[in-house]
Amino acid sequence: MPKILVSTVINAPIERVWRVVSDFNGLPAWMPGMKDSVIESGKKPTEIGAVRKLGMAGTKDILRERLEALSPEEFLITYSVLEGPLPVKNIRTSMRLRPITDSYGTLGEWSTQFDTAKGEEETGEQFMARVFGAGFRSLKKHLGV
Repeated sequence: MPKILVSTVINAPIERVWRVVSDFNGLPAWMPGMKDSVIESGKKPTEIGAVRKLGMAGTKDILRERLEALSPEEFLITYSVLEGPLPVKNIRTSMRLRPITDSYGTLGEWSTQFDTAKGEEETGEQFMARVFGAGFRSLKKHLGV
């Protein structure tokens, strides 16, 4: 099962970054390629097991993801992908924030593990690394840093 980790320094306090990334229904506000999000089944976006249905920009494709963990104490959010037009399957992803104490900044770490067709591991790793890299760049722009 391939795994990747993408990290970045965000020049904003951890609490400010957490407010954005912990909003399970707020991904389209900052993530490239997402146009809208709806929480299914009337659950709250902070409720473990909540499923978000994301509309993908420029297509009729839908991405469905389930919230698996949300820890404000650890600045950690984990979700799994239930369905979508991705080249990888059985995706479980976490974003963890850590304070950078000498500059009041934030270290963002986005990690995932997933399955691919045999021989496609490197392609899957590159795809997910590009998605996370673009996401972090867009998050910084959204935060104005």
